[in-house]
Amino acid sequence: MAEPSADTRDLQVPADPDPSPAPPGPAFGKIRTGLSLFVVVSLLGNLVAIWWKRPEGLSDLVAHTNWWLAALVIPLVAVDHVLGGLRYRVLFNGRVLPRVSLWNCMRSNYGNLFMGMVTPAQTGGGAAQIYLLWRSGATVGDGMMASLVNFAATLVFFLVGAVTALFLLPDNLIDPRLTGLFRAGFVLLAGLVLLVFGLLQLPQVFLGLIGKLFNLVPRRWARLRRGCEGVLVRLEVEVQGFRAALQKLWRLQPGLMPVVFVLTIALFMNKYLIGYVIASALQTGVPFWIFISLQICQLFLIYFAPTPGASGVAELTSVWMLAAILAEQNLVVYTLAWRLTTSVLGAVIGAGVLLQDIRRGREYGAKK
Repeated sequence: MAEPSADTRDLQVPADPDPSPAPPGPAFGKIRTGLSLFVVVSLLGNLVAIWWKRPEGLSDLVAHTNWWLAALVIPLVAVDHVLGGLRYRVLFNGRVLPRVSLWNCMRSNYGNLFMGMVTPAQTGGGAAQIYLLWRSGATVGDGMMASLVNFAATLVFFLVGAVTALFLLPDNLIDPRLTGLFRAGFVLLAGLVLLVFGLLQLPQVFLGLIGKLFNLVPRRWARLRRGCEGVLVRLEVEVQGFRAALQKLWRLQPGLMPVVFVLTIALFMNKYLIGYVIASALQTGVPFWIFISLQICQLFLIYFAPTPGASGVAELTSVWMLAAILAEQNLVVYTLAWRLTTSVLGAVIGAGVLLQDIRRGREYGAKK
């Protein structure tokens, strides 16, 4: 495939596109529906949080906020956005995968953030990212492989991070009612890690197990069984392709996998640091490691939340878990600022990036 030019900001269709069908662009109807649902559920979550932990003395809170410390959030947010794109840029370096600029990798990450915000359980984020990477010169398979590598690194980080955080937290700090949620989260996450790495290392074994599960579908549900068979065939083709590409990546650039994992650690630790700076600007004496550990546990719990962008769930778990170390009048203000800087801002930028790209793609198609 011809290497894309250094500046692909005009975002025309790649000169030598993927021979497989182009990924479909996100539908405006789904975007509008998901965005409306995200706004409504987030609003309800914030209203419940405000009713539950009513902030009092807002004027005093503003007066006592350390605004010089709060200003550090601005460069930290910029670092967050760069790291989000850099995790993909190190893979799209022109050797095994085609060269895609850091800016276009950041654009694809913005699209991921936006569609993750407006679709249940963030299911639309990966598709939006692959679509924008394809528009920047990568193939659909390249985008899927890069997404899989980063997804695997994220799963491992959350699994290791959550275990470490629970070890560091005092026994009396975690609400006993969260124990069941943590257990369910560990089972789900460990299962996903096992599935991802199992499919890549022992594809025939795991594909066989998946096939046996699909065979449990009653024969009278013929349409569903045909769909399962189609999924299994497609999965086998994709897994073999991913495995071959990963083996080539590991052979030619073995140092990239550890780099992706290190960047994943840096990305999430920077997100936690943003939260810590906001909390410290609102009140003094916030214990660093306890706060970071609570943040790790919270993001671990909400990563697969069923609502669009974890709306509602993120706000309520923030208020619930941080009540042990933050003053009651600071909880809601912290939660609003934390969500705005770590999630909503990136999603707003992603909305602009994605909608502009769809518009330019349509204009290009009309000209042809």
